[in-house]
Amino acid sequence: MMANSPVIWFDRSPDPALLEFLSGQADFVWPISDDPLESLDAADGVIAGASLTYDQSVFAKAPKLKVVARAGIGFDNVVLADATSLGITVCNTPDGPTVSTAEHALALMLSVSKDLKQSEGRLQRQEGNYGPSHTAIELDGALLALIGLGRIGSRVAKIASAMGMRVTAYDPFEADDRFEDLGVERAVNLREAVSSAHIVSIHAPLTPETRHLVDADLLSHMQDGVFIVNTARGGLIDDEALLAALNSGKVAAAGLDVTEPEPLPSGHPLLDHQHVVVTPHVASATKEGRKRIFGMALEQVLCALEGTEPSHILNPEVWPGRNSERVDT
Repeated sequence: MMANSPVIWFDRSPDPALLEFLSGQADFVWPISDDPLESLDAADGVIAGASLTYDQSVFAKAPKLKVVARAGIGFDNVVLADATSLGITVCNTPDGPTVSTAEHALALMLSVSKDLKQSEGRLQRQEGNYGPSHTAIELDGALLALIGLGRIGSRVAKIASAMGMRVTAYDPFEADDRFEDLGVERAVNLREAVSSAHIVSIHAPLTPETRHLVDADLLSHMQDGVFIVNTARGGLIDDEALLAALNSGKVAAAGLDVTEPEPLPSGHPLLDHQHVVVTPHVASATKEGRKRIFGMALEQVLCALEGTEPSHILNPEVWPGRNSERVDT
């Protein structure tokens, strides 16, 4: 390790290309054994993925830890109260996943609305009569309902509008100006947003209040044959309710990049369902997206360790906390 350099811990082995991109700015460590917390005790900063829960028990193993940067937007796996009680700064990288995740949402939207999985299966089985069996819809003129109009939802809205779709959204936290600038109709409540939609795409954070936001009741207020897309968090959907709706035909098909649990185990009914396309939480994991996300996460960590408040701090009340003890870089 370099003398007087901060130690930054990854909770999983990073892409070698990323290490080369980040070289010279710190010493990087990560678990190389079966112990998922190996080397955490040496960390001044952490770049956190989504799989490990960062709570009191984890923080107790990192006596030097001053800052955690969540590599992405969602931070539901970081217990902010525990970090704050110990003086640990927590931040995220909200701009990093936007482009890649929005594009993936559109890819899933196109996949399920164009009947790609079903059509491929019919061809593999050599069933014939392919045209009459094809159940795709045109998106031009279709109504897209967005649950959430933040960074990713807004980019999805722009692309969808360019494709000729009509877009409505429910987001009680965004200003009217955002809706007007994007040409998106503002729904006064969630039921209104989804009631007439051909496609519902989810872009909300997972909180105790939003867990199972899409449940049997909300699904019952959607029109028959609706398509569901989720690139936010798996816990936003009640899987049992979704499966029932898929099996009844209430939901025509679903495209899911996020699930509960992650990844889905072999044999899971969603994974095996002929009307569901599942990807293993890879929406933001493009080459460009990874470089952007981890570069931003590193920037947040180094900023904090140098004694400057990060731009995307999630618990500002803690600052400077342990970061008042500056680490020379």
